[in-house]
Amino acid sequence: MRTTTAPKRRELEFHALDDVRRDVDALHAAGYHRLGNWTLGQTCEHLGIFFRGCLDGFTQRAPWYTRPFGGLILRRVLRSGRMPTGVKVPADWLPGPPTGDDRAAVEHLVALLARFEQHAGPLHPSPLFGPLSRETWARLHLIHCAHHLSFLVPAR
Repeated sequence: MRTTTAPKRRELEFHALDDVRRDVDALHAAGYHRLGNWTLGQTCEHLGIFFRGCLDGFTQRAPWYTRPFGGLILRRVLRSGRMPTGVKVPADWLPGPPTGDDRAAVEHLVALLARFEQHAGPLHPSPLFGPLSRETWARLHLIHCAHHLSFLVPAR
């Protein structure tokens, strides 16, 4: 009797934005199994919201009742290298419905990764954590990307 096991969520840890770039390119090229609610395109769109926000400013702040805990949450995320799952976020931070083609969202995220790498000016404050150094923003982005991309498992 042959048994098949369902794909498991990946354990990802990115050390550089190139790691993220390679992962989204590989998922797009090879296909993927979705373990969460979002497609690759939706995941890239959501991640892009935060890259664009730190570069251009955010349109929405975190809910008022979460802001007093921002420092505690940030320290926990940076220490563990992991983000909690199932967190409710404002609608402005959610992706739109799936389009059926992930290519545009992948390309847009890759362009934002390059823009972040090349950006020499100040970065906008996080809507939950407040002002962050460039290094902290970069680490937080890598953790955020690993969190969401871990729900997409390569098809091969």
